[in-house]
Formats: sequence, C-alpha cells, structure tokens
Amino acid sequence: MKTDTVNSQTNEHNYNKKQQSTMNLLKLNFIINKVTILLIFLGFGFSSSAQNFDIILKTNGEEMVGNVKSIEEESLSFIYKNETIVYKVKQSDIVKITFASGRVQFFNKINQPGNTNNISLENHHNKVAVLPFVYIKDNQEGDLVMSNKIQTETLALLNKHRGELTYLSVNDTNALLVKAGVTNNNIQGYTMGEICTILGVEYVIQGMVSVEKTTQQNINTFSETTKNKENTKAYIDSQGHLIGNPLNNGKSQSYGSSVSTYTQNYATSMTMNIFNDKGHNIYSQDHTSFWNTQDAYKITLKYLAKRMPLFKK
Repeated sequence: MKTDTVNSQTNEHNYNKKQQSTMNLLKLNFIINKVTILLIFLGFGFSSSAQNFDIILKTNGEEMVGNVKSIEEESLSFIYKNETIVYKVKQSDIVKITFASGRVQFFNKINQPGNTNNISLENHHNKVAVLPFVYIKDNQEGDLVMSNKIQTETLALLNKHRGELTYLSVNDTNALLVKAGVTNNNIQGYTMGEICTILGVEYVIQGMVSVEKTTQQNINTFSETTKNKENTKAYIDSQGHLIGNPLNNGKSQSYGSSVSTYTQNYATSMTMNIFNDKGHNIYSQDHTSFWNTQDAYKITLKYLAKRMPLFKK
C-alpha cells in the first residue's frame, strides 16, 4: 500500500512537471510570435519611410508626390504615396517629373504671374544668376559701383567651380532686370521664383555685405637725423674781424621728428542666399569676418562660397 502511494505521488509530480514544461513552451512560442510580428512591422515601417517617391510639378505650381506607374501618349498613371487609387494625369498639365532615381523629365512650359511669355524650365535647367549685392556701409546703403563689384567677384569665383552649371554674365543679369523694371528699390515686390523666370535661370544667388567702422589704430613713427659740425675754432683776422662761430665746439647734433598715422578698422559681415525657380530658399548662411580691413569681404566671400551647394570642387 505504501509503495502504491509513492508511485502515485511520483506520477503526479512527473505530470505536473510535464504540464509546466508545456506551458513554458507555449509562452515561449507566444513571445517569439509577438517579436516576429513586431520586427515585420518595424521593417515595413523602415522600408516605407526610406522609400523614395516621384514628384510631378504641374503648370499651376501644384506638386504631386507618389509613384508614376506608366506613361501613355497623352497622359500618365499616378498613385499618391500611401494610397492605392490610380489617377490619370494629362501630360499637358505637367511641367516636369523628378523621378525617385533622380532623373528629370520635362513636358511643358510654365506660366509665371505677371509674365505673358512662357518660359521653358528645360531651357533654364542648371542655369544660375548672381544678383547685385546689397552693400551697406556704416548702416547706410552704399554706392552701386561697390554693389556691382562684389557681384562680379562672386560670379568670377563661382564660375571657376561651376561643374555642370552655367552662370549668366553680370551684364546680362543686370540688363534683364532693368528691362523688367526690377531695381534695388522694388525687388522686394517680386518673389525669387519670379526673378528666376525673368532671368531664365533655375537658381539665383542673393547676398548682402555690411561694413562698419570700429576702432582706430594709432601708429607713431620717429626718425632721427645726425649732423656733424666742422671742427673749426673762431679767430680774429689781421683787420680785427671775428671769423667763425665762437660757440662751435666741433661736436655733432641730432634732429628728431615724430609722425603719427591713424588706421581705421572695420567689422565686416556677409549673408548669402540661394533660391530656386519655385522660390524656395535652399541655402542661407552668414559669416562675420575675422579680419578688420575694409576689403575683408573678399575672404568672407571665399569662406561662404566653399560651403554653397552650387560650389563644385
């Protein structure tokens, strides 16, 4: 009887142990399944967020972001991102498509407000113009000569590192602005997209240079001149006249002069902006020069130009 009790307890213990192992195995499988589902979900999310889309620019300025499925003779099939409905878009309503691969395909011309002529975006693709710089000296707008001088120097620097870009000459840029009635006084009434259209370029570079007087540096220069006297003594001639200088002792004399020179120091800062043909500001940077000379903007210009996205090394 005692043996039967022991066997019964042993069997019950083994059964409970087996049941516990089964439960642990089920819990482990449940956890693995949840982790797997989570990883799949995260992987889908990562792949979706990293996915590139095609961008359609329409003639009315609207952008469509999604995927171009096919291009027919007069239209194309398009699906917006995160949607499944297929739309038909007329090619006559499309300016260009920027594909996810980076390739750009042009279709039509775009109308800009206030411009009666259609400007082809394909014709001004990768074209750049440098606008006349705003030159401010001692908190007052400077002369036009200095403004055009900095504009010319900026163009010369960037043109050496243009890569596949084409820069409009300073003369052509300023002539087109004058013909369109754009001046320094009214340019704020235009969007940079409209300025691009007037100039027939994809990008415009706008800049401002501010120069202010700061301290003055005083430099004193001293010069000394030494003159040797003749060693001749004074005497009275046979007629009783005094010959020579009785005060002359034959020693040398020194003469000194001091000249003070004042040097004006300046604080120079520069701001550079790049706008595209849609009026978007794609680059904006300002920098204060470490140098205190009046032409310190030249060094500051090189510093900013090397950091511009249009600068090709």
